[in-house]
Amino acid sequence: MGFLTEQQNGSLEIEHMILHVVRDGPFNPELTRDVEHSDFFIERIRNTDAASVYSFEPTSMVKATIGQVVRGELAFEAGAQALSREFARLHHGGHKPGAFFIFQLGCDDDNIKLFSLIKYDYQEVIEQAEGDEGNLLRRILQAFVAERRAIQKSAIIRVVGGVVEDAISALDRMKQAPAIGDYFASYLDVRRERSDDELTQAVKDVVRQALSESRDILPDRNLPRAIQRAQAVLRDRLQIDEIAVQEAILVAAGNPEDEQVRSQLQTRTRRKLRTAKLEGLTFQPSARVLQRPPIRQVKTTEGVTLIYPDDAAEGTVRRVDTPGGGQVITITTQHVTEDRVVRDNPRRLD
Repeated sequence: MGFLTEQQNGSLEIEHMILHVVRDGPFNPELTRDVEHSDFFIERIRNTDAASVYSFEPTSMVKATIGQVVRGELAFEAGAQALSREFARLHHGGHKPGAFFIFQLGCDDDNIKLFSLIKYDYQEVIEQAEGDEGNLLRRILQAFVAERRAIQKSAIIRVVGGVVEDAISALDRMKQAPAIGDYFASYLDVRRERSDDELTQAVKDVVRQALSESRDILPDRNLPRAIQRAQAVLRDRLQIDEIAVQEAILVAAGNPEDEQVRSQLQTRTRRKLRTAKLEGLTFQPSARVLQRPPIRQVKTTEGVTLIYPDDAAEGTVRRVDTPGGGQVITITTQHVTEDRVVRDNPRRLD
């Protein structure tokens, strides 16, 4: 779960649905369908649920039309046809043909309505459906099962008390997450609210909070070192998602073998991700936010040179001032990896 609350996610119910074929050629409006295979489609909708990083622009036709439908100013069928016609207009040559679904959903809060928009790319289904429109939904269901990643674009919109929220959940599997393609962004008329830098910083905060609450099970109870390890794991990932964050936390905790401890860490991490509105999101780690710490070099009058990562000071290197202006420097290590005699005039060894 990401955009939907637990309560909404667990009580989804499809009230209306419509399906249009989108491809090159004229747009043919379809009628509202009877709700079929409700459980199947609700599961697909849940699979598209991700925390919001986009918001509607005030000029959004999608937002305005959905508001009219919910307030009873426009019938679902007419509103969904208008939304689908605009999507088909922007879906020009170069984009795969497919099926465009619009679902209106309710939940156990009568004051809330939800709308799910799903573009399903699967040309074979469209080709097989030529002249056989009555079997189109059945063929798409079969294709959904065979190729779930054919859901290429999706959006979830929430309406509270007849007012469409600005925040919107939007995914586009054709782009590097969480970005969405130009024509999909133009169709929804949205702006991005959270950058990769901001999302990465939010993940750093989640890591620190989750590990702080887990200090008792960390190796040597060393929180700074655990945070460094988790951030190093995330820094080397091509993409950050929920699984990547959970793996980073487990590595930082020394990969405990006790299943109860692992479950505790994973549950705590999921809770923190939910609070930070990061559930369901995938994005590139920001090198600026997760940059490697600078190297600090310390030289003493006794001819001792220390070189260490600057953020190691909290856990690995401890420096305490003495009354005479000196310092006591304590280095805590799990293992010495090199101990040898070198020439005078020491230099850094790579």
